[in-house]
Amino acid sequence: MRCEEIMTKGVATLRREATVQEAARLMAEKDVGFVPVVDNSGAVVGVLTDRDIVVRGIADKGDPSSTRVMDIVSKEVETVKQNDSVDQAVKKMRSMAVRRMPVVDDRGKPVGIVAIGDLAVDLDSRSALADISAADPNR
Repeated sequence: MRCEEIMTKGVATLRREATVQEAARLMAEKDVGFVPVVDNSGAVVGVLTDRDIVVRGIADKGDPSSTRVMDIVSKEVETVKQNDSVDQAVKKMRSMAVRRMPVVDDRGKPVGIVAIGDLAVDLDSRSALADISAADPNR
């Protein structure tokens, strides 16, 4: 199985110049907690999570309206390509201890996200994680 078969498509992205406040608004609008950050060419240069916003962007007394996402993103980013195997994605996610990973095209531009929930639904559909991941989000 390839990553493009299980990834979530239509990934929202942020420019590196975006503010933490803009990032939080985008996450709320798209109902996501993970957004790749891209440079001017559209290539992934970091990833931002809702936890990054809280811990690095707000708890450290940052001003969300002026703090740039590049000041708080995780810059050690591992990606997979659309045609990479799901096994490759699992190995990379385990080695980096991450729950989500951008899927990129040949130019490094994000085309989707692979999450452990996606893996659970497709590879272990009877697991608790698969049930939780397949359920409607709490509102």
